[in-house]
Amino acid sequence: MKYIALVAAGLALAACEQTTRTTIIAPATCEAGPYQQWIGKDSATLAGIDTPDTMRIIRPNQPVTLDFNANRLNVETDGKGIITAVRCG
Repeated sequence: MKYIALVAAGLALAACEQTTRTTIIAPATCEAGPYQQWIGKDSATLAGIDTPDTMRIIRPNQPVTLDFNANRLNVETDGKGIITAVRCG
C-alpha cells in the first residue's frame, strides 16, 4: 500500500513540474541573393555550373522534408523545369 501511495505522490509532483521550451530560429546563411538571376532559366542549365553543395531542386508535387536548414538553397521549378523561385531553407 505504501508503494502505491509513493507512486501516486510522485505522479502528482511530476504533473506540477513546469517546463520551458525555447525555439531558436537560425538566420539564413545560404545567401540566396546572388542566385536570384536563375529565376526564369531552365533548371537543366544548372548542371554545368558551380552550385552550392546544400542545394536542392524542388519540382511541382515533389515530396520534400519540412525541416528548416539555414544553409540549404531551395530552387523551385514549374512543370517545364523553369526556375520560379530561389530561397533559403
